[in-house]
Amino acid sequence: MKKIVFYIIYIFVFSYYLTAEEPVIRENTFNDIIRKKEIKIGISMNYPPLNFEKDNKKIGIEIEMANSLAEFLNVKPVFIPLSVDSYVNALEKKEVDVILAGLSRDLIRAKRIWFSEPYFQVTPAVFTDKKKIPQTKFGEFFEETPYKNIWDLKRKQNFIFAVKKASVYEDLIKTEFSEHRLVIVENNQQGIDSVLTGKAFGFVHDSLFLEYYMQENSKLKSGYVILKGGKRAEKICVGLPFGDIILKNQINLWVGELIRQGLIEKWLQEHMNQ
Repeated sequence: MKKIVFYIIYIFVFSYYLTAEEPVIRENTFNDIIRKKEIKIGISMNYPPLNFEKDNKKIGIEIEMANSLAEFLNVKPVFIPLSVDSYVNALEKKEVDVILAGLSRDLIRAKRIWFSEPYFQVTPAVFTDKKKIPQTKFGEFFEETPYKNIWDLKRKQNFIFAVKKASVYEDLIKTEFSEHRLVIVENNQQGIDSVLTGKAFGFVHDSLFLEYYMQENSKLKSGYVILKGGKRAEKICVGLPFGDIILKNQINLWVGELIRQGLIEKWLQEHMNQ
């Protein structure tokens, strides 16, 4: 009897994990885009310099990219703001056709969606109060070994990280800093505020966003610092529905041309100075 019960439980658990990550196949997305003469593009709520609002208008590198993609396909762009934890579901449920929202490539997401070739490379980084990582210097010597990158925080056992819900950085901190305390936030501003108010000691995000934030808030440079992730890189890609090889090929061609023509670098320079 015990064996029967064990096998029933085993089959149930195995079946759950077998189907939980099973991708939703969308083979005709490209045809639907062309037929409807529009492409539904999932964008982030607020992710400068990739996507942000100025004078009641959406601007940013990925907004430039979205308009370029629509022009390439000869269709109208329709922007649909999404939270990070809804990106994959939105693709599977046909709420959007592609995701252009600072989406990092990882193996968990890759079980359910496709990724384009990368158009950006960033490193994980942490925005932190300088007082939380003391580097007092006496003459030519430091009282404590300087903290040069995010990985040095592993020796700071009481350090409290803030990360955005469902981001790749949540997985990173849970994996690499499992003994540290963690504060989950809903958006970037909550993450920054958690550090400014002392609820967390550091907000983990990508280096591009944090550098933009520090540039826009230069008065913080005297009391706060960004520690980057060294050689570790995150690849930012277009999120694509699983199964449409034509759409994937066209998006990869388009990404390659943007890079070849230097347009992404041009937009980066323009919007970093907005």
